[in-house]
Amino acid sequence: MHSYLNQQTQSIRQISDLRFGIPVIIGNDSQNALIFSIETLTASNFAKIESTLSEPECEPYISITKNRANLLKIRVYEEDIARIKIPKNISLDWIKATADPALDLDYPMKGPYESFRYANGDIARIGIKFCKEAELLPAVLVLPIAEDRAKELISEGLLYQNISKSVISKTSNWEATLISSGYVPISNQLSAKVSVFRHPFCLSEHYAIEIGNINYLKPILTRIHSACFTGDILHSLKCDCGDQLAKSITQIKNAGNGIILYLNQEGRGIGLANKMRAYKLQDSGLDTFDANHQLGFEDDERDLSVGAKILKKLGIKEINLLTNNPSKIYNMENHGIKVVHRLPLITKVTAENKKYLKTKKEKSGHILFKY
Repeated sequence: MHSYLNQQTQSIRQISDLRFGIPVIIGNDSQNALIFSIETLTASNFAKIESTLSEPECEPYISITKNRANLLKIRVYEEDIARIKIPKNISLDWIKATADPALDLDYPMKGPYESFRYANGDIARIGIKFCKEAELLPAVLVLPIAEDRAKELISEGLLYQNISKSVISKTSNWEATLISSGYVPISNQLSAKVSVFRHPFCLSEHYAIEIGNINYLKPILTRIHSACFTGDILHSLKCDCGDQLAKSITQIKNAGNGIILYLNQEGRGIGLANKMRAYKLQDSGLDTFDANHQLGFEDDERDLSVGAKILKKLGIKEINLLTNNPSKIYNMENHGIKVVHRLPLITKVTAENKKYLKTKKEKSGHILFKY
């Protein structure tokens, strides 16, 4: 009998369940555990967890990223995550505050924390990875469960995955899938062909905008642009994203042809909700990267190979890249797209974005000569 499910679809469904506040079961050859996203953990589910605290084989714990742990002065025994014992008689608010820096001032005395390093942290690590891909705060509550209990929960409908096999997620190897294309008239008497590509492992869609009559045998003027709701739509003065997009369109129009890849990777891959959390932290004086760290993220959570995959699907092998970001050049070259020339994007410096631009230059290596 054929199955319509595989490990890829199981990962996608588990990521979706975590986003909706539904726990998932992740196991390996030695143990199984219920994984709850702390951001979407409900009071009713927490009450069920509390009822198991007296069971010796079910000792729940919290797992957060190294960046968040460093902020909370929690000892990190593993390379990228910390696992924290949950004290007795603790509240859901305490759990939430451990994950969410927005609550740091409301709950300043959350510790002392006791971290541990026994057993394998891969189950918690996959849970955090799935939370990131669901654009949730990267923090999970892990409840180890016996095999019989795991079978009961699976029979009730919870999703299970054994990670002793390789886990497939949206950062695994994949090919962009072309969904549809259509033409849009734009200024300068040019036409733009807009093609929608869908990520096969998640619901993300990315757009290729081919402007003018493109000669695919020559290096193509290309802008790889990550979506920025605040900059592209609201014309925020806080960043230079909207300005870069506008200047890219102008340069392509002036050249007569070119491509813009518009990738749905808001907030350098953390999503708009987390980006707004980061903005609130920046209002207290943190820069864009430190704010990401306080939330538990890395400097940049994007999969920059997405652009290369779409270009390959379009049959493009060589580009002239509009960018100030050396990482984009490296990622294009590393994924088989030759960058013949880099063309800078010189944007306006404002009182509001000066610190942001300076931070990008100093901490992320952006090629910005003014700041």
